[in-house]
Amino acid sequence: MPPARVAVIGGGVASCSLVYAMRKHLEARQLSLTLFEMGRGLGGRAATRRTREVPKLRVDHGAPAFEVRSARFADVCESLMVSQILTRCVGAYGTLRTTGEFVAEASGLASGVVPVRYTCSDSRGMGALCDALVRGGSDPAMGAPALVDAVFNTMVGAVRRTPEGVWSLSSSTGEALGEFDWIVIGSTAIGHPRWSVTFGGEPPLVLAARGLADQALDASLAQLAQLASRPVTACLMAFEGPAAAAWARMPFMKLKVEGDATLSHVSVQRLEPALTVVVLHSTHAFATESEAVYGATSAAARLAGAKTDALVEARLVASLARLTNTFGMAANFRSPLWGPHLHRWGAAFPTAPLLPRMHAFVPSARVGFCGDFVDTGDGRGGSVEGAALSGMQMADALVEALRLDGSAASGADRCDGGKCVVL
Repeated sequence: MPPARVAVIGGGVASCSLVYAMRKHLEARQLSLTLFEMGRGLGGRAATRRTREVPKLRVDHGAPAFEVRSARFADVCESLMVSQILTRCVGAYGTLRTTGEFVAEASGLASGVVPVRYTCSDSRGMGALCDALVRGGSDPAMGAPALVDAVFNTMVGAVRRTPEGVWSLSSSTGEALGEFDWIVIGSTAIGHPRWSVTFGGEPPLVLAARGLADQALDASLAQLAQLASRPVTACLMAFEGPAAAAWARMPFMKLKVEGDATLSHVSVQRLEPALTVVVLHSTHAFATESEAVYGATSAAARLAGAKTDALVEARLVASLARLTNTFGMAANFRSPLWGPHLHRWGAAFPTAPLLPRMHAFVPSARVGFCGDFVDTGDGRGGSVEGAALSGMQMADALVEALRLDGSAASGADRCDGGKCVVL
C-alpha cells in the first residue's frame, strides 16, 4: 500500500512541530507531507522578516522570544540548543506603568523567578526555529534537507473531497495543488468565518464539508466558528547609527505598556552596534477598529488584495514619540532607516474557549487541526509553546490513525456521536 499523502495548510510553529514529531516516519518514507504557506517562508507568528533594502536586517515581528513550561517542548528546545539553533533568552522584560515608571520583570514578580525563555542564536532570527523543526532538528545552515515539500507564496483557496475519498486542493487562483489522503489545518482561516470578511465567499473547508454529511467534521467546524481572536497591528522599524545605539540602551528587550489606547507592547532587537530593530504592537482595541487594514507588503495584501491604510500607520508611529519622551530620547532618534511597515496579526491571539482537543482530529473525514487555537490541556493555548504542543499531539494522532507504529486500532475506531477522542 502506498504511503499516505498529507497536506498541511499553514507553515507556523504547529505545522513545523508536527513535522519534527513525525521525523522518523518521514525519514522512513512511511508517509509524505506537503506544506502550503501563503507567506515567503516558515514561522507564522514566529517568522523572521527580511528585506532586500537592508540585506543584514532581520525582524522578529511576532515572537522575538518564547516561554516554555512543559517538559515535552523543553526537551525539544534543549536539543535545539545542542545544535546551536536556540539559546536561552537573557534579555530584560519589563512594564511601563501608567505613572511613567519602568518596572523590570524580576522585581515585578512575586517569586522573583524569571520564566525560562528561548530565542534563536546569533543572527539567525526566530524563523530558524521552524527551519530546523522541518529538518528534524538539524541545522539548516549545514545543508540539512527538509523532510517535507514546502510550497510558499501559495494560498489554498479551495478544498474538495473527491468521489474516491481523497482531498483535492487548489490555490486562490485556481491552480491545482494536488490530491491528498489527509489534510491538516494549521491556520484557522480556511475553516473560520473570518475568511469571508478578509477574502470574501464562504470558508473553503466549510463549503467542502457541506456535501460530506460528516457529523464529526461538522461538529469541529461549529466549534471552530466560535473561536475569537484579539487582533494586533504591528509596526516594524529599523534604526541605524546613534539612533540604533540609543534604542539598544533601552532597559528592556520587551516592554508591556499600560494605559495606552494605541500601544500595548514594544520589542527591541539589537542586531549589531549600528543596527537596532523596534517593533510596536498595538492594543487589541486599536487593531479591532481597523480590522480590514493589512500591511501593503503582507501576504494577505500580495496574494488576496487585503487593504492597508497609511493613517493607521501614522497613529501607531505617533505613540513612538510618547515612548521616547518617557525614556528621555532625542526627537531625531525617531527617524528609522527602514519602515515604518505595518503587519496585522488577525488570528494569532485566540481567546478562550479554544478548539477542544476532542474536535481537533476527525479521522472519519481525514482532517486535523493544529495551532495555538487548539486547547492542548495544559493552559498554553495562544502561545508559541501551545502551538508546538498542538502540532506534536497531532503527530501522535496521525501516527496512531495511520498505524505507523503498528498500533492495533486507529483514532477512527473511537468516534461516537460525531465526537472523536484521541488519547
